[in-house]
Amino acid sequence: MTDNHGAYISDNNEEIIDVYHNDIINKNVTSSNEKENSNEPNSLERLPNEKKKKKFAGTVSVASLFRYATALDVIYMLVGTVGGLGNGVLLPIMVLVFGDLLNSFTDRSTDLCGLNFTAIASIYCPPGYQLTASNYLSSLSICNFNETSFDFQSQIQKQVLYLVVLGCIGIVLGYVQVLFWSVAAERQTKAIRKKLFQSILRKEIVYFDIHKAGELNTKLTDDVNKIHDGIGDKLGSTSQFLGAFFTGFILGFVKGWKLTLVILSISPLLFSSAVLFSKLASGLTAMELKAYGKAGAIAEEVFSSIRTVLSYNGQEREEKRYEQHLGEAKRNGIKKGAINGFTMGSVWFFIYCAYSLGI
Repeated sequence: MTDNHGAYISDNNEEIIDVYHNDIINKNVTSSNEKENSNEPNSLERLPNEKKKKKFAGTVSVASLFRYATALDVIYMLVGTVGGLGNGVLLPIMVLVFGDLLNSFTDRSTDLCGLNFTAIASIYCPPGYQLTASNYLSSLSICNFNETSFDFQSQIQKQVLYLVVLGCIGIVLGYVQVLFWSVAAERQTKAIRKKLFQSILRKEIVYFDIHKAGELNTKLTDDVNKIHDGIGDKLGSTSQFLGAFFTGFILGFVKGWKLTLVILSISPLLFSSAVLFSKLASGLTAMELKAYGKAGAIAEEVFSSIRTVLSYNGQEREEKRYEQHLGEAKRNGIKKGAINGFTMGSVWFFIYCAYSLGI
């Protein structure tokens, strides 16, 4: 009786366990089917889809480029900006002095035609010396023409001395401009590389399934170098051009405001061409960097598994993959170069049109 009762209980327990086990299996199958039929991707699928939705990363403001700048970097950039502004101020002044130098040559021929050589010889030359336009230059060492309005040599020497002094100042200011901006850029890009490397190390495993090692290496080198070029001496050149623009603007209105207004009528065309080029070049540069990143990832993958590639004779296949991304980068680079050339040609065309209007 007891054995039969125990057997009955064990049979019931096995039936209950089987029902419970089958219920669990049915629930798992149902839930898996629901997940397969549902349109919502799982966590592993969601990340690549979100990556595909974003073709390019959003642009950042100019101020955010300097988020890693320390107080010393700010001082370096300010000193470099002052040097760039001073270097830009020198350019219109040198053009003004050079214009006065050319005027000295043209005025000299006019002055010689209107001079009374007999009266000049009686004052500045030895007694009985005959001064003419033909022997004027040879008479400079004989007659005492120093500190006179028609002393051509002293006028030229003074203007040449001005140019030499301005050139020496320009060397110092240009050195300060490039040096301090380059040092500040190097310090900031070092901090950016460090932060980027730390950020990569903190990523989850899924991130490395999506981004290959070669792409990350490209980000640490090429992409950061682009940032270095953008926040380096090019910003110093920007301050130099701004100083030259405002100084030339002021000198233009002082020397001849009518001619300056005529030339300024071309400025909207210059500005619009520069803005158009910057927008087109930024998009092409982003695509170029993306293509180089993919090519670098392929190269990193092949070099790390070179024995496997050689054993399966996959050299040609990997070469085609690498050339495919390089070709994309080349096409984007050619487009950017063509746009750059067209923009520079348009700028100089408008400048020469302004010269023709001024004449």
